[in-house]
Amino acid sequence: MFTFEFLDAHHGDCFLVHWGAPHDRVMLVDGGPGGVYRATLRDRLRQLRGADGGGGPPHLDVVCLSHIDEDHVGGLDRLFRDMRQAQQDGDELPYTVGTLWFNAVEELVDRRAPGLSASVRPLLEHAASDTAFGASYQQGRTLRNATTALGLAGNAPFGGPLTEGAETVLDDLDVTVVAPDEKALAELEERWLEAKQRGDPGVISAGYTDGSVPNLSSIVLLLGHEGRTALLTGDARGDRVLSGLSALGLLDDSGPLHVDLLKLPHHGSDRNVEAGFFEQVRADHYVISADGLRHHHPSENTLRWLVESRAADDAYVVHLTNHIAFAEEELTRLREGRAFDIDVRAPAEQALLIMEGDPP
Repeated sequence: MFTFEFLDAHHGDCFLVHWGAPHDRVMLVDGGPGGVYRATLRDRLRQLRGADGGGGPPHLDVVCLSHIDEDHVGGLDRLFRDMRQAQQDGDELPYTVGTLWFNAVEELVDRRAPGLSASVRPLLEHAASDTAFGASYQQGRTLRNATTALGLAGNAPFGGPLTEGAETVLDDLDVTVVAPDEKALAELEERWLEAKQRGDPGVISAGYTDGSVPNLSSIVLLLGHEGRTALLTGDARGDRVLSGLSALGLLDDSGPLHVDLLKLPHHGSDRNVEAGFFEQVRADHYVISADGLRHHHPSENTLRWLVESRAADDAYVVHLTNHIAFAEEELTRLREGRAFDIDVRAPAEQALLIMEGDPP
């Protein structure tokens, strides 16, 4: 079994990866904005089996936060608050978690420049009143504190930040970290150094507002199980994804990389990819997690680049986690004379199910 459940995360990301048999192994990737936890995610998690496949609290083998941005971390912030509150009250935890994968931006900065984040932290805390930056920064700190208290710090079994080239096998699930790479980390370091030199936290907070800082730190995972593969891109820039794949020997001049499932970077924004991205990475299933309301995601340009990268008779599916009128209209126009299919989660459906196997 290798199945993906993309929940309604509104304008964010929140999905489950199921693999293995006879007992289902489960990874939760991102939690969507804060409201997604109580609206959708909590009820779905309560349906999961315990760690032994039977009774006991629902179990997640892995929780992965791709990066600190409100539309990815908000739901996880509330999930771990519930766990921490139960721990403090002496109650049974509502869920059990095997391991947490999460790169704190400060830890990535310190990896290249030890001590830099501590010297900049007073500036950042002073700037926490900025809405976009403050929400992301404080959620990151809260999440780290809660998960540390729950014994989930350390990114086991990686033993440190998840960066390009890190690999592990988790119950027959092959995991390769494609990004962030050293170039992205260098750009993060430059922002922190500039903020310190100028005494201006706006250098970093502006990066949160335009998305560049969290997107640079976004974890990109290549998963493999029983011959099937999935590329999970978070909000990473397309050029950094391609660079990571090339550095790992997964992409070369012999032809495009084929994966079974590709989650489009940054909800299909044309600010994160160019036409060449889809020429180099092709999939049977392209997934766009968005609702088209707060942001104009996915971009019509992105949809056009995707479709034009494929031959007219290629069979593949473009999946949307929500009905988005302008995206569906564009895909319908592009589909004329082509063989691809369009799949949209129905409002009554809890999740968009993709690939083989049915989760319990």
